[in-house]
Amino acid sequence: MSLYPKEIKYELAAMGLPRGPNSNVYFVDPVNGSNSNTGDRWTKPVADIATAFGKCTANQHDTVVYLASSSGITMTAALDWNKNYTHLVGMCAPTCVGQRARIFQLSTLEGASPLLTVSATGCIMKNFYIFQGVDDATSLINVSVTGARNYFENVHFAGGGHASQAIDGGASLKLDGGSENLFKNCTIGVDTIAAATGMAGLILDGAGARNVFRECMFTMYAGNAGAKFVEVADSAGFDRYVIFDNCLFINDATGHTMTEAFTVPGGMGSATHRLILKDCVLLGVGDVEDNDRGIVYMNMGTITAGGNAGLMQATNST
Repeated sequence: MSLYPKEIKYELAAMGLPRGPNSNVYFVDPVNGSNSNTGDRWTKPVADIATAFGKCTANQHDTVVYLASSSGITMTAALDWNKNYTHLVGMCAPTCVGQRARIFQLSTLEGASPLLTVSATGCIMKNFYIFQGVDDATSLINVSVTGARNYFENVHFAGGGHASQAIDGGASLKLDGGSENLFKNCTIGVDTIAAATGMAGLILDGAGARNVFRECMFTMYAGNAGAKFVEVADSAGFDRYVIFDNCLFINDATGHTMTEAFTVPGGMGSATHRLILKDCVLLGVGDVEDNDRGIVYMNMGTITAGGNAGLMQATNST
């Protein structure tokens, strides 16, 4: 097992990071690190996450620890986080917006769509900011989650950070078949770039089931009324339910009021497909779901604070 200070072991345990008999910790420091280092202690950190991840072994609860600083990490290639039970934590203030454990896309990197894929199962990811903001219309998906039962906390998924990317087909986060993931106190989206028609904060695709967003914030600066917070890709975009519990959906409406917050295609069966909004707030949108497919259920009443407040109801009855 790699040697590391007892303090980091206790700190990771306090943060809910599991440890096993063969677990290793690898340290990333973009200021003082070198990829020629072993990475197994603070005094010998590597310089980027991909190198640290390459040292990890699946299924033994290895952890990559990213030390925040005045500099971020610039990814020179897309990364597939494909090792089960392997964790990533930023050592920074545990805020939910613009964390200082920062990950960026290299300005000359093209076709990084997604920039980060989480295809593994059982991973814990905390306290970092991943930003996709380069002049490349082929890098449209910031993060894609295809794996199951992963946990994200205090992660800012910041896609569409350039006008070339904030277009139809772009998204800060995509759930592509990933099921039973939990997102807690995360931020999805940016409010600094005018989002064009079709740009989404979150895309649901691949029939992922039972995903939950708890106390998350969806942010956008809609440059067109056709931007949206959540898009269901097709009639098989998700299965069973997606829960949004106590989430905020905030559009900087100095651009445009969104026509709808959720875009749902026709053909979805309302008995087996439910988008459930519990105690949520939506600002800068004209309607929750403009086509009234009967898929979105909420307990906040109509978007204009009309009748039936407090009832869990489908939007086609409001």
